[in-house]
Amino acid sequence: MVAKLRRDDMSEEANPICDSVAFGIVGQVLQSVRMEPHLADSHALEQYHRIVGILDTSKRRNPDKENPDKKALYVTCLKALASEISKIDINYHHSLLKNIFTVSIWYLPNDTIPEFLELITRLAAVADDYLTECLHLLVNNFVPPLVDRTKMVKWAVSRKTYIFSQLCMCLIRISNIIPLAPKVLRGIIDKCMPNLFDSKDKTISFVECMLGLDTGRMGDLIRAVLLDKIVHLLTELDVNITWEGILQEQHNKGIFDMELQDLDGNEEEDGLGHGGVKVLLGANAHAEKLDDLMVVIFEHFKSLDAQCLHKEFTILKTIFRASVLTVDTPKFVQFIMFYICARDPEICALEFALFLTDIFKNKEEDPISRMSAVSYIGSYLSRARFISDDTVVAIIGKLVDWLVDYCDHESTRESTPIPNHQLFYATCQIHQFTFRGLVHGHDRERRQ
Repeated sequence: MVAKLRRDDMSEEANPICDSVAFGIVGQVLQSVRMEPHLADSHALEQYHRIVGILDTSKRRNPDKENPDKKALYVTCLKALASEISKIDINYHHSLLKNIFTVSIWYLPNDTIPEFLELITRLAAVADDYLTECLHLLVNNFVPPLVDRTKMVKWAVSRKTYIFSQLCMCLIRISNIIPLAPKVLRGIIDKCMPNLFDSKDKTISFVECMLGLDTGRMGDLIRAVLLDKIVHLLTELDVNITWEGILQEQHNKGIFDMELQDLDGNEEEDGLGHGGVKVLLGANAHAEKLDDLMVVIFEHFKSLDAQCLHKEFTILKTIFRASVLTVDTPKFVQFIMFYICARDPEICALEFALFLTDIFKNKEEDPISRMSAVSYIGSYLSRARFISDDTVVAIIGKLVDWLVDYCDHESTRESTPIPNHQLFYATCQIHQFTFRGLVHGHDRERRQ
């Protein structure tokens, strides 16, 4: 490639020179201004400011209309800086670094992005100087340009897959080079994670790219944080969807009716439809965002092999126990657990049923957790068609044994003024729900 850096201090009239000479020029310029500005040679300062100007991408708005000469010059500068990384000084090159760390790679042409990310990778490897800034830059680019801070610009849609893959590969390379990087990255993701009120496009894009990091060694290091942040966001959205927002025709149905009839949906093998939230709710913004997020997560689960899926499941059980089980009447977020169990009926489905049963039976658990656990057991057994009959019978048997023990204990102890048998009655009711769900499922299968 011919780079249009110039021999006579990069003036417009000079003949272009080759990359290797251009690299030398950039290195000399960087070295010449590594001092207080009033001490630096004015000629060197002029050259430095031209390099800073070449790296300024703040006015770019359409990567497909990039001037070829300007693109070649920009790429040459990137390569030169990458080759002269040791001469970049955080104390004297503020404007240069600012123009690097504020780049939106969405405005860069596709064939320029790898060169820019190579520079970022090399900067991140400089001992303790630029790692945080490099990781911040990459995480900030999880979100494409938004119109009015809400809708993704149209031209970004077709580039999303490519840019996400480049960002994830760069982050994985940095984590392989710098052992500290995953720890720093966890903190940055925690701070940058979208909140309840961010736009749907911003939230979906961020989570979609973030899940691309859930692979290999990087996944092992940050998976728990990624999943915890996602479940926390889902739970926030869930609890902000009120039953008053449910469509009128659904108003008189209970939660188990909804789970069985509406959320069973059209999913081919697991009975957990992706449009479940939208079935129940109208134009509720939180519901739409929640539904689309769950689709992204379900697609992620589908992409995992059996070993990785079980790792995710193990982490999600802990998160479910801490963040979902005791939440007041969540409506949909629990279906990420049901869905991952549907992907592995033989292992995950059984483990989750036993997990809930153990919480319910554990006398040391708080009453709210035990009540929630038995409610989830009823929902889970009654509507999850992927659970084997043997598993259902085994779990119901455990609940029946608990009921018998409870009756035996109550019959021998002294009476209390106001006995609290709430857990007992809830467990009895679960048997009815489960039986109803099984009958409903068999009727549906016969109709099909």
